[in-house]
Amino acid sequence: MKLSKPLPLKPLYRDNMTLSLAEENDMTQVFLMGKDAWGAEFQTEEYLDICCASEKYRLGNWFILRDSSGAPLSSAISYVIPGHNNSSWIGIGSLATEVNSRKKGYGLSCLSMLLEGYEKQQATTGFMLFQDVQTNIYRSAGFVAAESIGYTGAHPSLLLRINERNNQEAEYFLKTPPSYF
Repeated sequence: MKLSKPLPLKPLYRDNMTLSLAEENDMTQVFLMGKDAWGAEFQTEEYLDICCASEKYRLGNWFILRDSSGAPLSSAISYVIPGHNNSSWIGIGSLATEVNSRKKGYGLSCLSMLLEGYEKQQATTGFMLFQDVQTNIYRSAGFVAAESIGYTGAHPSLLLRINERNNQEAEYFLKTPPSYF
């Protein structure tokens, strides 16, 4: 499975919040939002160096959710994952929220705005992500475990968001389930 950078989305607005592509000067804040989940064992500078050097992180588009004053609230990365017959899936990863903004719904807002943006602005077959942290956010956004809907052999934390329209594509695509991205 070859990940690639999706086309950029236009900014999205909801409830005095804006979701837009992260700029280069946002990346330190974006990376630090998830340090406790993915880099707690590293010193801050070492963790930031790892993130900045990550090929995987360069392959995606980073998004940042901001409040009306411009303060960062939450962030996520998205990738294009090629599917069957030139279809494309959007992989979502590294969903994280500022430590002082957690448990206020900003992670779900970030995720749902990102999904809405891809559904309205681009031809997307479906969405997938790997659940690293136990939370109900993904279920609230319409994701289900791949194994729970019959895709045996899928990574246990692989979650999908599919519907009747893209179910056949999902069946073909998941005959060889994607590995963790």
